[in-house]
Amino acid sequence: MTADPGRRVLHLDMDAFFAAVEQLDHPTYRKRPVIVGGLGPRGVVATASYEAREYGVHSAMPMSQARRLCPDGVFLEARFGRYRQMSETVRSILLSYTQKVEFVSVDEAFVDLSTDAPWESTEGVAAEIKARVSGETTLPCSVGLAPSRYLA
Repeated sequence: MTADPGRRVLHLDMDAFFAAVEQLDHPTYRKRPVIVGGLGPRGVVATASYEAREYGVHSAMPMSQARRLCPDGVFLEARFGRYRQMSETVRSILLSYTQKVEFVSVDEAFVDLSTDAPWESTEGVAAEIKARVSGETTLPCSVGLAPSRYLA
């Protein structure tokens, strides 16, 4: 099956979302390796900031291994209520463009930009969405635009 060339799907992913929110809320954590997840003996990394990734820390890694790789990191328990708040801001931005949005998690969504589009260029609206999300949340995000979810 081939993708419909007239279809335009935007994929938005908030970069290192939980860690980025912690760095936003706590300026002293900025530019430091931040690791968010379960802090107990069987805890797992939910998100690692880009600074922590430089030490080899990544999502789904046992927290004990992350502590060995990055002993000077900032290790935090997840604050899901706060992440949902920030996610709601992103949600309202996306829904202001179209109701054809599929949220797959608090930090990721697919947006169908191909139907009833009041904009001249889907590339332009994709850039505008990225700028609005980054501007209104002050958090980094990545966007992809393609004829299918898989390619976006």
